[in-house]
Amino acid sequence: MILKNNQEISIEGKVMRAAKRKITDMTVDELKGVIHEAITVDMEVWRETFEIMADSKLMGQIRQVDLDRASGKKGAFVAWDDLKNA
Repeated sequence: MILKNNQEISIEGKVMRAAKRKITDMTVDELKGVIHEAITVDMEVWRETFEIMADSKLMGQIRQVDLDRASGKKGAFVAWDDLKNA
């Protein structure tokens, strides 16, 4: 979390080295580090997304579950609320 004009800014929920500091109090190198970390986190998320999309079997399963959910088919998937409360 970074403070800018006394407002909190969160970057992907990631704890940064310069947490709870005003941007105006950071050195250029510290700010570069924060930006680099945010980009690194974002790139990792995209990398994981592309890995999932490249797996044709997994994508087929995702499509099938979407169809099953839309048609109301029971037992074909686990609802998020059930997983969240487990």
